[in-house]
Amino acid sequence: MSKKFGKNKNWNNHYDARNKNFGANDNERSENIRRVSFKQNNRTNRKQKQRDWDFAIKSHLDDEDIPMTGGSSGSQGNFHPIGNNRRRGGNRVHSPAPRGGGHAGNTGKTRKLLEGPTSWYKVTIFSGALYDKQDLLRILLGQLEHPESFIPINWRNNGPDAVFFVDDFKIATKIFNSDKKIVLPDGRRLGVRVFHALPQIEINDRLKEKMKLAMAKRYNPATKALDLTKFHVDAELQDVFCALFRAIIMNAAIDVIAENIPDLEALNLCQNRLYVIDHLSNLAKKLPNLKILHIGNNEIRDIRSLDKLKGLQLVDLVLDGNPLCDKFKDQSVYVSEVRKRFPKVIKLDGVDLPPPIVFDVTEECKLPPTNQTFLCNDAGGDIVRVFLKQYFEIYDSNNRQPLLQAYHENGMFSMTMGYPHGLTQKNSPPLNWYQLDNRNLLRVQNPERRNKLLKQGQLSIVSFLAEMPKTQHDMNSFKVDLSFFTPQFFMLNVSGIFKEIGGGFKTPPLRAFTRALIIVAANSGFCIINEAIYITNATDEQAKDAFKMPNPIIPTSPQVSSPTVPAGSPPELDDATKQQMVHTMAQQSGMNLDFSTKCLQETNWDFQRAVVIFTELHKQGGIPPEAFVK
Repeated sequence: MSKKFGKNKNWNNHYDARNKNFGANDNERSENIRRVSFKQNNRTNRKQKQRDWDFAIKSHLDDEDIPMTGGSSGSQGNFHPIGNNRRRGGNRVHSPAPRGGGHAGNTGKTRKLLEGPTSWYKVTIFSGALYDKQDLLRILLGQLEHPESFIPINWRNNGPDAVFFVDDFKIATKIFNSDKKIVLPDGRRLGVRVFHALPQIEINDRLKEKMKLAMAKRYNPATKALDLTKFHVDAELQDVFCALFRAIIMNAAIDVIAENIPDLEALNLCQNRLYVIDHLSNLAKKLPNLKILHIGNNEIRDIRSLDKLKGLQLVDLVLDGNPLCDKFKDQSVYVSEVRKRFPKVIKLDGVDLPPPIVFDVTEECKLPPTNQTFLCNDAGGDIVRVFLKQYFEIYDSNNRQPLLQAYHENGMFSMTMGYPHGLTQKNSPPLNWYQLDNRNLLRVQNPERRNKLLKQGQLSIVSFLAEMPKTQHDMNSFKVDLSFFTPQFFMLNVSGIFKEIGGGFKTPPLRAFTRALIIVAANSGFCIINEAIYITNATDEQAKDAFKMPNPIIPTSPQVSSPTVPAGSPPELDDATKQQMVHTMAQQSGMNLDFSTKCLQETNWDFQRAVVIFTELHKQGGIPPEAFVK
């Protein structure tokens, strides 16, 4: 960005977390990033250089099991930018710095330290173990312009030599240039060797205990904020290597935090040389209350890296100081990209943002329980249940011609189909039969074709239904929405699962359907005047529960032979008809004659209404056991 979007200079003011100033030069970076090669190729494009840089970073950050420094010997296993210099005497303990590793060449030209993909450098002081550590540090500090920024990390003796690490290219260059230029009190010249390297890492109880001590000083319990800014230079950690940009160390640090501060709400990871943040993907799981995250002044190059943190419910985020910020010239685009990943962010890089537009439900508001059936009018429920039962019993039979009475003489019917999202004909049962008559208005643009695919009139509709594949519907899967009801007109949607029988399939495929119906009163019952059906393949979740329970037994009246539902109250019945209804009710429901008679009497001898009430009570366990004792 031409102008930084914001600075986070007040972490201590906002969260009262402790932090130390380790020098103004710590955040400086060299702009001259070069890739090591034997010959400069002027035609190498910028994208290739970026890929080489990213590959170099990942090769150092991901290969945790490969030691980057030696064990007991001075240079065994060290990384050298150019070739293998062991043939040229690079392993001689008391020799001057070799002309090879870390230098521009070995032809006597001016030596130069090459910048590596990370900002860490190993410094070896030859025979340094023979001198006092503080004396050597004072001598080295005299060669630096800003000695306050020089902090040796993981100082240790390696045989007769002293070894430590620095995390700044400019500091490493000044130490590199001091080779053989410093005269020690005993008259010897100080020999040093500097090159890019990372130490071998071992996560043990000692390191974790040091992490705990350092975090204890940096944690503010009042605000539940932990400041890990430039964590590796903490006084408690200078004798170990604890750089958070290494995945193995960051994971150990997160484990320590989750174990000791599980309710942490604010975390500052600024100035930790973070190049990639894939190892922060477990933050949402380990620290579910985290709402404030500062990761500014690191080396994060791509906004897409933040995808690993999507699970965090952040409200305050700091990214300023990372190379990714320079890629955005438009502030609104920058904010938009951040909010794609963290919709609740109201503060970015220390700047308050307009409130986000969100549609998620607040935690205090509980959604109502789901219902398989929605009825806008309870009185219409009985009619809908009986109508659907009669309709699908005929539809699943071998003869669909009786459905003529279920459709209005001027009725209309259309069918559409499609594969579920993410599935195609290659990995799901094909829908070839339905595709031929698919009246998807987004695909069928020709008016004549649209009109041809619209079935008009009861004869045309039932003829088409008779040609459709044979089916067996799972009525327990039905979901019914009665959205409008009057005694003369009602609208409903019904969806569910059915098996497609035949068609050459070894195993009958499971299909899902949705039917939108407009039903009107006609003569002594009801009939469909408009229907639209959508057919697709059942999803794995739908198939898991399909046909697990037998379809509910809803007996039909022996007098009803068509899918129409009688309107109004039933006519007056004689004793013989009532007796026949009692026996039919007892036979199909399983109840004895006394309870069957009682059921019909309480419904005023309305057989279909008695059936519906019995079925509902039986599902709810409301029928007493003695009703089935004969």
